Amino acid sequence: MRNAISLLIGALLLTSCSGVIRDAIPEGDGDGAAVPAEPRCGRSVCGATGELALGTAFPRLTHAQWENSVRDLLRLDGIPNLSATFEPDTQISFFENNTRALRVSNELWTSYQAAAETLAESVTRDPAALSRLLPAELPTATEERIRAVVESLGRRAYRRTLSTEEIEAHVALFADGAAHFPDMDSFDAGIRMLVEGVLQSPHFLYRVELGRSRSGPVVELSDFEIASRLSYMIWNTMPDDALLEEAERGGLSSAAEIELQAARMLDDPRGRVMVERFHAQLLNWELYRGLSKDPSEFPLYYRGVGEDMFEEARAFVEHVVLFEDGSLTELLTAPYTFANAGLAAIYGLDGSFDDSFSRASFTPVDQPQRGGLLTQLGFLASHGGLTGSVHRGVFINHRLLCTELPPPPDALPPIPNDETMTLTSRERIEMHTGPGTCGAGCHGTFINPVGFAFESFDGLGQFRMEENGLPIDASAVFEFADGPVEFDGAREFNEAIAERLQTHDCYSKHWVEYALGRDTAGSDLELIQSLGDRSIAGASIKDLIIDLATSAPFRTRNAEGS
Repeated sequence: MRNAISLLIGALLLTSCSGVIRDAIPEGDGDGAAVPAEPRCGRSVCGATGELALGTAFPRLTHAQWENSVRDLLRLDGIPNLSATFEPDTQISFFENNTRALRVSNELWTSYQAAAETLAESVTRDPAALSRLLPAELPTATEERIRAVVESLGRRAYRRTLSTEEIEAHVALFADGAAHFPDMDSFDAGIRMLVEGVLQSPHFLYRVELGRSRSGPVVELSDFEIASRLSYMIWNTMPDDALLEEAERGGLSSAAEIELQAARMLDDPRGRVMVERFHAQLLNWELYRGLSKDPSEFPLYYRGVGEDMFEEARAFVEHVVLFEDGSLTELLTAPYTFANAGLAAIYGLDGSFDDSFSRASFTPVDQPQRGGLLTQLGFLASHGGLTGSVHRGVFINHRLLCTELPPPPDALPPIPNDETMTLTSRERIEMHTGPGTCGAGCHGTFINPVGFAFESFDGLGQFRMEENGLPIDASAVFEFADGPVEFDGAREFNEAIAERLQTHDCYSKHWVEYALGRDTAGSDLELIQSLGDRSIAGASIKDLIIDLATSAPFRTRNAEGS
Protein backbone atom coordinates (compact mmCIF):
# COMPACT_ATOMS: atom_id res chain seq x y z
CA MET A 1 0.00 0.00 0.00
CA ARG A 2 2.73 2.44 0.90
CA ASN A 3 4.52 1.67 -2.38
CA ALA A 4 1.51 2.91 -4.30
CA ILE A 5 1.29 6.01 -2.19
CA SER A 6 4.99 6.60 -2.67
CA LEU A 7 4.50 6.60 -6.42
CA LEU A 8 2.02 9.44 -6.07
CA ILE A 9 4.28 11.32 -3.75
CA GLY A 10 7.16 10.85 -6.14
CA ALA A 11 5.07 12.20 -8.99
CA LEU A 12 3.99 15.22 -6.99
CA LEU A 13 7.23 15.99 -5.15
CA LEU A 14 8.22 19.61 -5.29
CA THR A 15 11.33 20.33 -7.24
CA SER A 16 12.90 21.63 -4.03
CA CYS A 17 10.74 20.01 -1.41
CA SER A 18 13.62 19.55 0.98
CA GLY A 19 13.84 23.34 0.54
CA VAL A 20 16.67 24.95 2.36
CA ILE A 21 15.63 26.31 5.71
CA ARG A 22 18.44 28.72 6.29
CA ASP A 23 20.44 28.30 9.46
CA ALA A 24 20.75 31.14 11.92
CA ILE A 25 22.38 31.68 15.28
CA PRO A 26 20.83 29.18 17.71
CA GLU A 27 18.71 30.58 20.48
CA GLY A 28 16.84 29.20 23.44
CA ASP A 29 13.80 30.76 25.00
CA GLY A 30 15.59 34.05 25.19
CA ASP A 31 16.70 33.68 28.80
CA GLY A 32 20.38 32.99 28.88
CA ALA A 33 21.24 32.51 25.20
CA ALA A 34 24.60 33.66 23.94
CA VAL A 35 24.12 37.03 22.25
CA PRO A 36 26.22 40.04 21.37
CA ALA A 37 27.70 41.89 24.28
CA GLU A 38 26.07 45.23 23.46
CA PRO A 39 22.61 45.25 25.07
CA ARG A 40 21.32 48.51 23.60
CA CYS A 41 19.45 48.33 20.32
CA GLY A 42 17.42 51.46 20.05
CA ARG A 43 14.96 51.84 17.19
CA SER A 44 16.73 49.21 15.08
CA VAL A 45 15.09 46.50 17.23
CA CYS A 46 17.38 43.86 18.65
CA GLY A 47 17.82 40.76 16.56
CA ALA A 48 16.82 42.38 13.27
CA THR A 49 19.99 42.75 11.21
CA GLY A 50 20.54 44.54 7.93
CA GLU A 51 19.97 41.40 5.90
CA LEU A 52 17.05 40.08 3.93
CA ALA A 53 14.72 37.85 5.88
CA LEU A 54 15.74 34.21 5.49
CA GLY A 55 13.19 31.43 5.49
CA THR A 56 11.91 28.68 3.26
CA ALA A 57 9.51 28.27 0.39
CA PHE A 58 8.18 25.15 2.11
CA PRO A 59 7.33 25.80 5.76
CA ARG A 60 6.19 22.58 7.44
CA LEU A 61 3.00 22.49 9.41
CA THR A 62 3.51 22.37 13.16
CA HIS A 63 1.92 19.41 14.91
CA ALA A 64 -0.88 21.66 16.16
CA GLN A 65 -1.46 22.92 12.62
CA TRP A 66 -1.41 19.35 11.30
CA GLU A 67 -4.02 18.26 13.88
CA ASN A 68 -6.29 21.21 13.08
CA SER A 69 -5.87 20.77 9.33
CA VAL A 70 -6.67 17.07 9.46
CA ARG A 71 -9.77 17.78 11.53
CA ASP A 72 -10.99 20.43 9.08
CA LEU A 73 -10.02 18.56 5.91
CA LEU A 74 -11.76 15.35 6.94
CA ARG A 75 -14.55 17.22 8.76
CA LEU A 76 -13.97 15.31 11.99
CA ASP A 77 -15.75 16.15 15.24
CA GLY A 78 -12.44 16.98 16.91
CA ILE A 79 -8.70 16.81 16.44
CA PRO A 80 -7.47 13.21 16.08
CA ASN A 81 -4.67 13.63 18.69
CA LEU A 82 -2.36 11.40 16.67
CA SER A 83 0.56 13.83 16.86
CA ALA A 84 1.04 12.92 20.52
CA THR A 85 3.04 9.95 19.22
CA PHE A 86 5.06 12.05 16.76
CA GLU A 87 8.59 13.21 17.32
CA PRO A 88 8.03 16.49 19.23
CA ASP A 89 8.32 19.80 17.42
CA THR A 90 11.51 21.65 18.29
CA GLN A 91 11.02 25.17 19.62
CA ILE A 92 13.99 27.51 19.08
CA SER A 93 12.38 30.86 19.73
CA PHE A 94 9.47 32.20 21.72
CA PHE A 95 7.04 30.74 19.20
CA GLU A 96 6.46 27.13 18.18
CA ASN A 97 5.99 27.94 14.49
CA ASN A 98 9.55 29.09 13.66
CA THR A 99 10.22 27.24 10.41
CA ARG A 100 13.93 27.05 11.12
CA ALA A 101 13.18 24.24 13.56
CA LEU A 102 10.45 22.40 11.65
CA ARG A 103 12.32 19.60 9.88
CA VAL A 104 11.01 16.25 8.71
CA SER A 105 13.13 13.38 10.01
CA ASN A 106 12.78 9.76 8.91
CA GLU A 107 10.97 9.07 12.17
CA LEU A 108 8.47 11.86 11.62
CA TRP A 109 7.87 10.80 8.02
CA THR A 110 7.05 7.27 9.21
CA SER A 111 4.61 8.77 11.71
CA TYR A 112 2.93 10.78 8.96
CA GLN A 113 2.49 7.61 6.92
CA ALA A 114 1.02 5.62 9.79
CA ALA A 115 -1.33 8.48 10.73
CA ALA A 116 -2.52 8.79 7.12
CA GLU A 117 -3.37 5.10 6.99
CA THR A 118 -5.19 5.21 10.33
CA LEU A 119 -7.22 8.26 9.39
CA ALA A 120 -8.10 7.03 5.92
CA GLU A 121 -9.38 3.72 7.24
CA SER A 122 -11.39 5.22 10.11
CA VAL A 123 -13.10 7.81 7.89
CA THR A 124 -14.00 5.47 5.03
CA ARG A 125 -15.31 2.69 7.27
CA ASP A 126 -17.68 5.10 9.03
CA PRO A 127 -20.64 5.91 6.73
CA ALA A 128 -21.43 9.17 8.53
CA ALA A 129 -17.81 10.35 8.41
CA LEU A 130 -17.52 9.32 4.77
CA SER A 131 -20.65 11.23 3.77
CA ARG A 132 -19.28 14.42 5.35
CA LEU A 133 -16.19 14.08 3.21
CA LEU A 134 -18.07 13.99 -0.10
CA PRO A 135 -18.85 17.23 -1.96
CA ALA A 136 -22.45 18.37 -2.27
CA GLU A 137 -24.43 17.48 -5.40
CA LEU A 138 -22.17 14.57 -6.32
CA PRO A 139 -22.62 13.48 -9.99
CA THR A 140 -24.14 10.08 -10.70
CA ALA A 141 -21.71 8.91 -13.39
CA THR A 142 -18.78 7.04 -11.84
CA GLU A 143 -15.95 8.86 -13.62
CA GLU A 144 -17.48 12.26 -12.91
CA ARG A 145 -18.04 11.29 -9.27
CA ILE A 146 -14.39 10.35 -8.89
CA ARG A 147 -13.19 13.59 -10.46
CA ALA A 148 -15.52 15.61 -8.26
CA VAL A 149 -14.13 13.94 -5.12
CA VAL A 150 -10.54 14.37 -6.31
CA GLU A 151 -10.98 18.06 -7.14
CA SER A 152 -12.85 18.85 -3.93
CA LEU A 153 -10.57 17.00 -1.53
CA GLY A 154 -7.40 18.02 -3.36
CA ARG A 155 -8.36 21.69 -3.44
CA ARG A 156 -8.97 21.75 0.29
CA ALA A 157 -5.97 19.57 1.22
CA TYR A 158 -3.46 21.53 -0.87
CA ARG A 159 -5.16 24.88 -0.25
CA ARG A 160 -5.37 25.61 -4.01
CA THR A 161 -6.86 24.29 -7.22
CA LEU A 162 -5.22 21.22 -8.75
CA SER A 163 -3.57 21.23 -12.16
CA THR A 164 -4.82 18.92 -14.90
CA GLU A 165 -1.79 16.67 -14.38
CA GLU A 166 -2.42 16.49 -10.64
CA ILE A 167 -6.08 15.61 -11.17
CA GLU A 168 -5.13 12.75 -13.47
CA ALA A 169 -2.50 11.45 -11.02
CA HIS A 170 -5.00 11.48 -8.16
CA VAL A 171 -7.71 9.83 -10.28
CA ALA A 172 -5.20 7.04 -11.05
CA LEU A 173 -4.50 6.68 -7.34
CA PHE A 174 -8.22 6.49 -6.65
CA ALA A 175 -8.52 3.67 -9.16
CA ASP A 176 -5.83 1.68 -7.32
CA GLY A 177 -7.92 1.61 -4.17
CA ALA A 178 -10.07 -1.37 -5.16
CA ALA A 179 -7.02 -3.62 -5.58
CA HIS A 180 -5.53 -2.62 -2.24
CA PHE A 181 -8.74 -2.85 -0.23
CA PRO A 182 -10.72 -5.68 -1.84
CA ASP A 183 -13.03 -6.07 1.18
CA MET A 184 -14.45 -2.57 0.63
CA ASP A 185 -16.84 -1.10 -1.88
CA SER A 186 -14.68 0.05 -4.81
CA PHE A 187 -15.74 3.69 -4.53
CA ASP A 188 -15.08 3.77 -0.78
CA ALA A 189 -11.75 2.00 -1.35
CA GLY A 190 -10.79 4.67 -3.85
CA ILE A 191 -11.55 7.42 -1.37
CA ARG A 192 -9.49 5.60 1.25
CA MET A 193 -6.55 5.45 -1.15
CA LEU A 194 -7.01 9.10 -2.04
CA VAL A 195 -7.11 10.23 1.58
CA GLU A 196 -3.94 8.28 2.34
CA GLY A 197 -2.27 9.95 -0.60
CA VAL A 198 -3.18 13.57 0.11
CA LEU A 199 -2.30 13.25 3.80
CA GLN A 200 1.21 12.13 2.82
CA SER A 201 1.70 14.68 0.06
CA PRO A 202 4.22 17.49 0.60
CA HIS A 203 1.50 19.81 -0.68
CA PHE A 204 -0.47 19.01 2.48
CA LEU A 205 2.38 18.70 4.97
CA TYR A 206 4.08 21.91 3.80
CA ARG A 207 2.72 25.36 3.09
CA VAL A 208 4.09 25.60 -0.43
CA GLU A 209 5.04 29.17 -1.40
CA LEU A 210 6.35 29.06 -4.97
CA GLY A 211 4.92 32.51 -5.70
CA ARG A 212 3.31 34.11 -8.73
CA SER A 213 6.19 36.40 -9.77
CA ARG A 214 9.67 37.50 -8.77
CA SER A 215 11.37 40.88 -8.71
CA GLY A 216 15.00 40.59 -7.72
CA PRO A 217 15.15 38.74 -4.39
CA VAL A 218 11.45 39.27 -3.67
CA VAL A 219 8.85 36.64 -4.58
CA GLU A 220 5.25 37.82 -4.70
CA LEU A 221 2.95 35.18 -3.23
CA SER A 222 -0.11 33.90 -5.06
CA ASP A 223 -3.64 34.45 -3.78
CA PHE A 224 -3.82 30.88 -2.53
CA GLU A 225 -0.49 31.23 -0.72
CA ILE A 226 -1.68 34.44 0.94
CA ALA A 227 -4.88 32.63 1.95
CA SER A 228 -2.79 29.95 3.66
CA ARG A 229 -0.64 32.53 5.42
CA LEU A 230 -3.75 34.27 6.71
CA SER A 231 -5.39 31.08 7.83
CA TYR A 232 -2.40 29.56 9.57
CA MET A 233 -1.56 32.87 11.26
CA ILE A 234 -5.05 33.61 12.59
CA TRP A 235 -6.70 30.19 12.82
CA ASN A 236 -3.68 27.85 12.93
CA THR A 237 -5.39 25.67 10.34
CA MET A 238 -6.26 25.46 6.65
CA PRO A 239 -8.36 28.13 4.88
CA ASP A 240 -12.12 27.76 4.95
CA ASP A 241 -14.22 27.64 1.78
CA ALA A 242 -14.88 31.40 1.83
CA LEU A 243 -11.16 32.19 1.90
CA LEU A 244 -10.38 29.66 -0.84
CA GLU A 245 -13.13 31.08 -3.00
CA GLU A 246 -11.76 34.59 -2.54
CA ALA A 247 -8.30 33.35 -3.52
CA GLU A 248 -9.67 31.52 -6.55
CA ARG A 249 -11.27 34.68 -7.90
CA GLY A 250 -8.05 36.64 -7.35
CA GLY A 251 -9.43 38.83 -4.56
CA LEU A 252 -6.43 38.45 -2.25
CA SER A 253 -4.26 40.46 -4.62
CA SER A 254 -6.01 43.44 -3.03
CA ALA A 255 -4.88 44.76 0.35
CA ALA A 256 -8.44 45.93 0.98
CA GLU A 257 -9.81 42.40 0.55
CA ILE A 258 -7.08 40.94 2.75
CA GLU A 259 -8.10 43.44 5.41
CA LEU A 260 -11.74 42.35 5.16
CA GLN A 261 -10.82 38.68 5.40
CA ALA A 262 -8.45 39.22 8.33
CA ALA A 263 -11.14 41.15 10.23
CA ARG A 264 -13.66 38.38 9.53
CA MET A 265 -11.26 35.73 10.76
CA LEU A 266 -10.38 37.64 13.93
CA ASP A 267 -14.06 37.80 14.82
CA ASP A 268 -14.29 34.01 14.54
CA PRO A 269 -13.80 31.92 17.74
CA ARG A 270 -10.61 30.55 16.20
CA GLY A 271 -9.31 34.12 16.13
CA ARG A 272 -9.73 34.28 19.89
CA VAL A 273 -7.63 31.16 20.23
CA MET A 274 -4.88 32.79 18.18
CA VAL A 275 -4.74 35.83 20.47
CA GLU A 276 -4.40 33.50 23.45
CA ARG A 277 -1.78 31.34 21.73
CA PHE A 278 0.44 34.29 20.80
CA HIS A 279 0.49 35.79 24.29
CA ALA A 280 0.74 32.40 26.00
CA GLN A 281 3.89 31.62 24.04
CA LEU A 282 5.40 35.09 24.24
CA LEU A 283 4.83 35.31 28.00
CA ASN A 284 5.35 31.60 28.68
CA TRP A 285 2.07 31.00 30.50
CA GLU A 286 2.79 27.26 30.59
CA LEU A 287 5.00 28.02 33.58
CA TYR A 288 1.86 28.88 35.50
CA ARG A 289 0.40 25.41 35.09
CA GLY A 290 3.44 23.79 36.68
CA LEU A 291 3.45 26.14 39.66
CA SER A 292 4.25 24.61 43.03
CA LYS A 293 4.69 26.47 46.32
CA ASP A 294 5.23 25.45 49.93
CA PRO A 295 1.86 25.90 51.72
CA SER A 296 3.68 26.48 55.00
CA GLU A 297 5.33 29.55 53.47
CA PHE A 298 2.31 30.57 51.40
CA PRO A 299 -0.90 29.56 53.22
CA LEU A 300 -3.12 30.87 50.42
CA TYR A 301 -1.50 28.56 47.87
CA TYR A 302 -3.83 25.76 46.73
CA ARG A 303 -3.81 22.90 44.28
CA GLY A 304 -4.92 24.15 40.88
CA VAL A 305 -3.87 27.74 41.49
CA GLY A 306 -1.56 27.59 38.45
CA GLU A 307 -4.47 26.67 36.17
CA ASP A 308 -6.46 29.55 37.67
CA MET A 309 -3.56 31.92 36.99
CA PHE A 310 -3.47 30.75 33.38
CA GLU A 311 -7.21 31.38 33.05
CA GLU A 312 -6.82 34.83 34.62
CA ALA A 313 -4.21 35.81 32.02
CA ARG A 314 -6.22 34.30 29.16
CA ALA A 315 -9.48 36.02 30.16
CA PHE A 316 -7.72 39.35 30.62
CA VAL A 317 -5.98 39.28 27.23
CA GLU A 318 -9.14 38.12 25.46
CA HIS A 319 -11.12 40.94 27.06
CA VAL A 320 -8.59 43.67 26.29
CA VAL A 321 -7.79 42.60 22.73
CA LEU A 322 -11.09 41.27 21.41
CA PHE A 323 -13.86 42.87 23.46
CA GLU A 324 -12.35 46.25 24.26
CA ASP A 325 -10.36 46.60 21.02
CA GLY A 326 -7.55 47.54 23.38
CA SER A 327 -3.94 48.44 22.74
CA LEU A 328 -0.63 47.24 24.12
CA THR A 329 -0.75 50.14 26.59
CA GLU A 330 -3.94 48.73 28.09
CA LEU A 331 -2.40 45.26 28.32
CA LEU A 332 0.44 46.75 30.33
CA THR A 333 -1.50 49.16 32.56
CA ALA A 334 -5.21 48.26 32.78
CA PRO A 335 -6.37 48.67 36.42
CA TYR A 336 -8.34 45.43 36.50
CA THR A 337 -8.06 41.68 36.10
CA PHE A 338 -10.29 38.58 36.15
CA ALA A 339 -10.38 36.54 39.34
CA ASN A 340 -12.20 33.74 41.10
CA ALA A 341 -12.47 33.21 44.86
CA GLY A 342 -9.02 31.60 45.17
CA LEU A 343 -7.17 34.32 43.29
CA ALA A 344 -9.21 37.09 44.94
CA ALA A 345 -7.98 35.87 48.33
CA ILE A 346 -4.35 36.05 47.19
CA TYR A 347 -4.91 39.52 45.78
CA GLY A 348 -6.72 40.61 48.94
CA LEU A 349 -9.69 41.81 46.90
CA ASP A 350 -12.91 42.90 48.57
CA GLY A 351 -16.22 41.64 47.27
CA SER A 352 -18.00 38.38 46.59
CA PHE A 353 -16.22 35.81 44.39
CA ASP A 354 -16.95 32.17 43.57
CA ASP A 355 -15.41 29.51 41.31
CA SER A 356 -16.19 31.47 38.14
CA PHE A 357 -14.03 34.32 36.88
CA SER A 358 -15.31 37.88 36.97
CA ARG A 359 -13.78 41.28 36.38
CA ALA A 360 -12.10 42.76 39.45
CA SER A 361 -10.85 46.35 39.66
CA PHE A 362 -7.64 47.58 41.27
CA THR A 363 -7.90 50.92 43.05
CA PRO A 364 -4.89 53.13 43.85
CA VAL A 365 -5.83 52.92 47.54
CA ASP A 366 -6.40 49.19 47.95
CA GLN A 367 -4.03 47.91 45.22
CA PRO A 368 -1.49 50.69 44.70
CA GLN A 369 0.95 48.68 42.59
CA ARG A 370 -1.40 46.56 40.45
CA GLY A 371 -2.22 47.02 36.81
CA GLY A 372 -1.62 45.11 33.60
CA LEU A 373 -0.18 41.71 32.77
CA LEU A 374 3.03 42.11 34.75
CA THR A 375 1.33 42.46 38.13
CA GLN A 376 -0.93 39.47 37.63
CA LEU A 377 -0.29 36.53 39.91
CA GLY A 378 0.87 34.12 37.22
CA PHE A 379 3.84 36.21 36.10
CA LEU A 380 4.87 37.14 39.63
CA ALA A 381 4.51 33.65 41.12
CA SER A 382 6.23 31.82 38.26
CA HIS A 383 9.21 34.14 38.60
CA GLY A 384 9.27 34.38 42.39
CA GLY A 385 11.55 33.41 45.26
CA LEU A 386 14.94 34.79 46.25
CA THR A 387 16.05 35.18 42.64
CA GLY A 388 12.66 36.50 41.54
CA SER A 389 14.08 39.95 40.86
CA VAL A 390 16.64 38.48 38.50
CA HIS A 391 14.18 36.23 36.69
CA ARG A 392 11.56 38.95 36.39
CA GLY A 393 14.18 41.38 35.12
CA VAL A 394 15.62 39.01 32.52
CA PHE A 395 12.17 38.00 31.33
CA ILE A 396 10.92 41.55 30.79
CA ASN A 397 14.16 42.66 29.14
CA HIS A 398 14.05 39.79 26.65
CA ARG A 399 10.38 39.51 25.90
CA LEU A 400 8.97 43.00 26.27
CA LEU A 401 11.94 45.28 25.62
CA CYS A 402 13.95 43.14 23.15
CA THR A 403 17.12 43.86 25.09
CA GLU A 404 19.94 41.58 24.00
CA LEU A 405 21.68 40.74 27.25
CA PRO A 406 25.26 39.49 27.17
CA PRO A 407 25.99 36.03 28.56
CA PRO A 408 26.55 35.85 32.32
CA PRO A 409 30.16 36.05 33.52
CA ASP A 410 32.03 32.91 34.44
CA ALA A 411 32.47 31.85 38.05
CA LEU A 412 29.79 34.12 39.46
CA PRO A 413 29.79 33.58 43.25
CA PRO A 414 26.62 32.35 45.00
CA ILE A 415 24.08 34.72 46.47
CA PRO A 416 25.17 35.50 50.05
CA ASN A 417 23.40 33.64 52.84
CA ASP A 418 21.31 35.58 55.32
CA GLU A 419 21.15 33.32 58.35
CA THR A 420 20.32 36.22 60.67
CA MET A 421 17.37 37.33 58.46
CA THR A 422 18.56 40.93 58.52
CA LEU A 423 18.65 41.55 54.76
CA THR A 424 16.02 41.93 52.07
CA SER A 425 16.18 39.91 48.88
CA ARG A 426 17.09 43.10 47.06
CA GLU A 427 20.07 43.69 49.33
CA ARG A 428 21.31 40.13 48.81
CA ILE A 429 20.92 40.43 45.02
CA GLU A 430 22.81 43.72 45.02
CA MET A 431 25.62 42.17 47.06
CA HIS A 432 25.75 39.47 44.41
CA THR A 433 25.44 41.52 41.22
CA GLY A 434 25.53 45.20 42.17
CA PRO A 435 28.25 47.85 41.92
CA GLY A 436 31.72 46.46 42.45
CA THR A 437 30.80 42.90 41.42
CA CYS A 438 31.51 41.07 38.18
CA GLY A 439 27.81 41.13 37.30
CA ALA A 440 27.40 44.87 37.74
CA GLY A 441 27.45 45.81 34.05
CA CYS A 442 24.46 43.82 32.88
CA HIS A 443 22.61 43.20 36.13
CA GLY A 444 23.14 46.65 37.56
CA THR A 445 22.14 48.44 34.36
CA PHE A 446 19.42 46.26 32.85
CA ILE A 447 18.27 43.26 34.88
CA ASN A 448 18.19 44.45 38.47
CA PRO A 449 16.37 47.77 37.96
CA VAL A 450 13.53 46.03 36.14
CA GLY A 451 13.30 43.22 38.66
CA PHE A 452 13.41 45.59 41.63
CA ALA A 453 10.27 47.33 40.37
CA PHE A 454 8.38 44.19 41.46
CA GLU A 455 9.97 43.77 44.91
CA SER A 456 6.62 44.63 46.52
CA PHE A 457 5.34 41.18 45.47
CA ASP A 458 6.38 37.93 47.12
CA GLY A 459 6.84 34.48 45.59
CA LEU A 460 3.09 33.92 45.24
CA GLY A 461 2.43 37.40 43.88
CA GLN A 462 1.02 38.80 47.13
CA PHE A 463 1.62 42.45 47.87
CA ARG A 464 4.00 43.19 50.76
CA MET A 465 5.24 46.31 52.47
CA GLU A 466 8.26 44.74 54.18
CA GLU A 467 10.54 41.70 54.19
CA ASN A 468 12.28 40.39 57.31
CA GLY A 469 10.86 43.40 59.12
CA LEU A 470 12.60 45.77 56.71
CA PRO A 471 10.79 48.16 54.35
CA ILE A 472 10.60 47.18 50.69
CA ASP A 473 12.52 49.38 48.24
CA ALA A 474 11.02 49.10 44.74
CA SER A 475 12.65 52.20 43.27
CA ALA A 476 15.24 52.14 40.52
CA VAL A 477 16.49 53.79 37.34
CA PHE A 478 16.37 51.92 34.03
CA GLU A 479 18.32 52.84 30.93
CA PHE A 480 15.76 52.65 28.12
CA ALA A 481 16.85 53.08 24.52
CA ASP A 482 15.73 56.74 24.68
CA GLY A 483 17.40 57.45 28.01
CA PRO A 484 17.13 56.74 31.74
CA VAL A 485 13.81 56.71 33.56
CA GLU A 486 13.26 56.75 37.33
CA PHE A 487 10.37 54.86 38.87
CA ASP A 488 9.16 53.64 42.24
CA GLY A 489 7.29 50.36 42.08
CA ALA A 490 5.55 48.26 39.48
CA ARG A 491 2.80 50.69 38.57
CA GLU A 492 5.24 53.46 37.64
CA PHE A 493 7.46 51.00 35.79
CA ASN A 494 4.52 49.62 33.79
CA GLU A 495 3.49 53.15 32.87
CA ALA A 496 7.08 53.87 31.84
CA ILE A 497 7.39 50.91 29.48
CA ALA A 498 3.93 51.62 28.05
CA GLU A 499 5.20 55.08 27.06
CA ARG A 500 8.39 53.84 25.40
CA LEU A 501 8.61 53.32 21.65
CA GLN A 502 11.13 50.58 22.44
CA THR A 503 8.36 48.50 24.03
CA HIS A 504 5.94 48.97 21.13
CA ASP A 505 8.64 48.15 18.57
CA CYS A 506 9.52 45.00 20.49
CA TYR A 507 5.90 43.87 20.70
CA SER A 508 5.48 44.54 16.97
CA LYS A 509 8.64 42.57 16.24
CA HIS A 510 7.19 39.55 18.02
CA TRP A 511 3.98 39.79 16.00
CA VAL A 512 6.02 39.82 12.79
CA GLU A 513 7.95 36.76 13.97
CA TYR A 514 4.75 34.96 14.84
CA ALA A 515 2.86 35.90 11.67
CA LEU A 516 5.70 34.97 9.32
CA GLY A 517 6.98 31.96 11.27
CA ARG A 518 10.60 33.05 11.07
CA ASP A 519 13.30 35.23 12.62
CA THR A 520 13.11 38.90 11.73
CA ALA A 521 15.75 40.68 9.70
CA GLY A 522 16.66 44.13 8.50
CA SER A 523 14.20 43.88 5.64
CA ASP A 524 11.43 43.76 8.26
CA LEU A 525 12.49 46.94 10.09
CA GLU A 526 10.23 49.28 8.14
CA LEU A 527 7.21 47.11 8.96
CA ILE A 528 8.20 46.68 12.62
CA GLN A 529 8.72 50.39 13.12
CA SER A 530 5.50 51.25 11.29
CA LEU A 531 3.57 48.93 13.59
CA GLY A 532 5.45 50.33 16.59
CA ASP A 533 4.46 53.87 15.62
CA ARG A 534 0.84 52.81 15.26
CA SER A 535 0.91 50.97 18.58
CA ILE A 536 2.33 53.79 20.68
CA ALA A 537 -0.20 56.16 19.08
CA GLY A 538 -2.96 53.96 20.51
CA ALA A 539 -3.85 51.57 17.68
CA SER A 540 -5.65 48.46 18.85
CA ILE A 541 -3.87 45.13 18.76
CA LYS A 542 -6.50 43.88 16.29
CA ASP A 543 -5.60 46.77 13.97
CA LEU A 544 -1.90 45.89 14.25
CA ILE A 545 -2.66 42.31 13.21
CA ILE A 546 -4.69 43.50 10.22
CA ASP A 547 -1.96 46.00 9.24
CA LEU A 548 0.56 43.19 9.38
CA ALA A 549 -1.58 40.94 7.17
CA THR A 550 -1.79 43.61 4.46
CA SER A 551 1.94 44.46 4.58
CA ALA A 552 4.49 43.68 1.88
CA PRO A 553 6.54 41.20 4.02
CA PHE A 554 3.36 39.20 4.68
CA ARG A 555 2.50 39.04 0.98
CA THR A 556 6.03 38.20 -0.22
CA ARG A 557 9.07 36.11 0.66
CA ASN A 558 12.79 36.17 0.02
CA ALA A 559 13.74 34.14 -3.06
CA GLU A 560 16.87 32.88 -1.32
CA GLY A 561 14.64 30.64 0.75
CA SER A 562 13.70 28.61 -2.35
